[in-house]
Amino acid sequence: MITTVTLSPCIDKTVTVRRFDPKRMNRVESSRLDAGGKGINVCLALAALEIKSRAVYMNFDGGDIIGEALDRAGVEAAPIKCPGRIRTNLKIYDEAEGDTIELNEQNPPIPQKALLKLTEIFKNAAVGSRVVVLSGSVPAGVPKDIYKQLSLAARQANPSVKIVLDSEGEPFLEGLSASPCLVKPNIEELERTFGVKLSDDGEIAGLARDIIKKYSVETVLVSLGAGGAMAVTEKNIARVPALGIVPKSAQGAGDAMVAGACLAIMHGMSASDIVRCGSCAAAGAVELEGTAFCTRERFEELYSKF
Repeated sequence: MITTVTLSPCIDKTVTVRRFDPKRMNRVESSRLDAGGKGINVCLALAALEIKSRAVYMNFDGGDIIGEALDRAGVEAAPIKCPGRIRTNLKIYDEAEGDTIELNEQNPPIPQKALLKLTEIFKNAAVGSRVVVLSGSVPAGVPKDIYKQLSLAARQANPSVKIVLDSEGEPFLEGLSASPCLVKPNIEELERTFGVKLSDDGEIAGLARDIIKKYSVETVLVSLGAGGAMAVTEKNIARVPALGIVPKSAQGAGDAMVAGACLAIMHGMSASDIVRCGSCAAAGAVELEGTAFCTRERFEELYSKF
């Protein structure tokens, strides 16, 4: 079992236009609504890979689509009721450029009572989990060290649980101090969080090794977009190029990479396998429209190309 936490769920509305012009009226060719939020996405990606998971998440008004999506996918849902309306994120997919413009709202603040309830449910869920995933932004009303707190709670309940962290900024830095098993920043998040510019693989690996040494992290998995991905451990570096697929949407690609990495972690695989599994799951998501995820069959097809 893999358990995820989503503090800031959302509804992703994706509209497709032939060529986006910010100065003119744009006609929508198609549109779709998807359940969203990083931990929710990880669970849906895991379900597509035929891996059992549980989603612990804040449940705002208007968020029924999330519970319905989890139910269809066979994901165990543990919602915590929160006041206020769920955010909607608008994604504009430009067919001509193959780019996605993202306009993301913020969720309402989370009251202390709901946060305490989430912590209690998550701690209990960690007992029966091999991996827990802490990912996404931290809404107003939530301490910046929430991922550190949840990591310590998970280890208290289950000392052998593997912790995966996917965030940025202060929540990421605070979460690092709990020594997660794996962290998955993308290159831009690494640069923003540490205030650096990383120009080549050597600099990326160097910063990853600094993180591993300072925080006792096992693996740093860095997604590089069109440049592929890299997994760094204390002793090894595994680098893979981007797979040759035709992209239709970048939504959920990072979350799919986390799901693929979790699959590798559950099977005790090496850094080389982690980056390959993560890259295949991400590529399988990118070639689909909206926030959709790679099937196990397609994952295995992509993995056979390495």
